[in-house]
Amino acid sequence: MDRIRNSYQAMCRSMAGGWTTMAASLGLSKDALENRVYERKGQSVDVHLALQMQANSGTQLFAEAIAAESGGVFIEVPEFEIPGDEEIQAVYMDLVEEVGRLAREWRDVTADGEVDARERARLEEIREAICTKVTRVNQLTFAVFCRPEVKA
Repeated sequence: MDRIRNSYQAMCRSMAGGWTTMAASLGLSKDALENRVYERKGQSVDVHLALQMQANSGTQLFAEAIAAESGGVFIEVPEFEIPGDEEIQAVYMDLVEEVGRLAREWRDVTADGEVDARERARLEEIREAICTKVTRVNQLTFAVFCRPEVKA
C-alpha cells in the first residue's frame, strides 16, 4: 500500500504550489489533505478523491500505483485518428522486434543462472513495452476492422 500513498504524495508534489495548491483544488485545507494522505485521525483518501487528485495533477500516478499494487501495469490508451492498415502493420512489426529483444535479453540474463536487480529491471522494461505495443495493435485493429456497434 506504500505505492498508493506514494502516488498521493507525488501527485501533490507535481502541482505548481505543491500540497497547498492540491488541497485548495480539492476544497480542503493543507492539514485536512495531509490527514487523509497519512491516514491521521481515522481519515483516508477515498477513490473519488484520489481520482480527482490525479486529474488535478495531470498525471496517471494513482492508476499506475493501483495497477502495480494489483500485480499489473497501467497502459494508457491514446487517442488517435482512424489509421490505415500500414500503420497497424508498422506497430505490429515493432511488437515483433520487441519480442525478439526480450528473447535475446532473456538468454543473456539467465546465462549465469541468476537474474540480478539490474537484469530484472531490463526484463520488466521490455515486458511493459510489449504490453503497450500489444494494446496499441489491438486498438488500431478494432478502430479499422470492427463495426461501429462493436467498437465500444
